[in-house]
Amino acid sequence: MLKQLIRSRIYSSTPQEIVKYGKQYGITINQNQASQLLSYIKKESIDPFSERDRSKTYRYVEKNIGPKEARQADQLLQQLAKQYNLDHLL
Repeated sequence: MLKQLIRSRIYSSTPQEIVKYGKQYGITINQNQASQLLSYIKKESIDPFSERDRSKTYRYVEKNIGPKEARQADQLLQQLAKQYNLDHLL
């Protein structure tokens, strides 16, 4: 149930929210990049709990937004998962 809630939240996110969270966590992303990223996630039906899908998304971010931002986003995901005791789901 928790996984479904997280997936639902990701798929209902807006580009504005992604930009806001990026600023909050020190990851530079603009409105257009956030929109492209969300389109990619929805089009590819990315499952954040699948290592393969996270790897695909990492490569997408690295190529289309930047390698620094891809590393930061990956580190943030690991950090948040650990902080909320969800690291066993990754």
